[in-house]
Amino acid sequence: MLVLFALSLTVVVLGVGLLIDGGNALVQRRGSQNASDFGALAGARIIAEWIGGDTTNGTDANVKAAIANAVTTNGGAAPTFASPNGPVYVNQGGTVVPSAGAAASYVGNGAIPTGAAGVQVNSDRTWRPFFLGIIGVNNWTAAASATATGGFSAGGPGTDGSDLFPAGISKSFFETFPFCSGDINLTDTASACYPKNLTPGNLNVPGGFGWLKFGCDGYGLGQDPPANIGGCGNDSIFLKDEIGPPSKSYGCCTQAGLSGSLDRIGSLPGNKVDVSTTCNDYINNKITVTVPVWDTAGGHGSGAWYHIKGFAGFQLTGCSGGKDISGVWRKAFFDGPTTSTNPTPGFPGAALGVQLVH
Repeated sequence: MLVLFALSLTVVVLGVGLLIDGGNALVQRRGSQNASDFGALAGARIIAEWIGGDTTNGTDANVKAAIANAVTTNGGAAPTFASPNGPVYVNQGGTVVPSAGAAASYVGNGAIPTGAAGVQVNSDRTWRPFFLGIIGVNNWTAAASATATGGFSAGGPGTDGSDLFPAGISKSFFETFPFCSGDINLTDTASACYPKNLTPGNLNVPGGFGWLKFGCDGYGLGQDPPANIGGCGNDSIFLKDEIGPPSKSYGCCTQAGLSGSLDRIGSLPGNKVDVSTTCNDYINNKITVTVPVWDTAGGHGSGAWYHIKGFAGFQLTGCSGGKDISGVWRKAFFDGPTTSTNPTPGFPGAALGVQLVH
């Protein structure tokens, strides 16, 4: 009986040990993965600055420091920056550059190699099991790897554009006026934060006021029924329904410039009813809306269209009579995958970003 009891007790201890220590191992594994993820993202952020032309902050030394700080802050062991398992530089596709095993491919070698667009980071955690330590298992180690890329952000806000404000603003507007980084300024006309008016005929197609008819499906390019099967309207009632309040802002385009993108959007022509009340939620709450940016347009009135080139943050200050949108632009931004080349639309302010790819 004593022998059987001892055996049974051993089985129970092993079972409890595997349950508790195994659960702890999963937690440690997740922690190690987090450390690798954050380390890779931190390194990719510095590389994004380098890709963006900032050679003061975008340096190999800063990549090394960012990775080390992020990994240790998130509980990982301080990484060793050398062969064989130190962080390495990778290109846009995740391949080590200049080549696997080359001294220049390791972070901390002194320079960011040509073609680099991200980093691969390994991290680990070592701990002593509690119950299994009774039977001589003195330490366990959990390791994880992560790859992140940095550079210019490309694409549109989401895949369905559901958070877009239905007004297009010319690319030339953003090339003419600097972006506003402070409070709205209603006194200094030279200030970047002084609201600019998009008046009728200025930067828009003839008979167009910048409003886009994308709160519907189908053609949406000014066709009259039955060709206009998607329910696009040509009146102020339709426009009011599109504009707001903010929770009702419709979308238009898939990611601009990508295969299958619905980036040619119909213009909603002149509206005779004051729609400024529907903009009040945006104006009064100082909401920066996401607006489509267009580069070329065609047609006029109900047959007009705008070619969507990208997206920008725009703070509305007025939309009097539905014919005059005013406001300031905050920043061009493009969610989505990162690229090492300046993406479409390429007007000033193209944002940098990072992306965890593995």
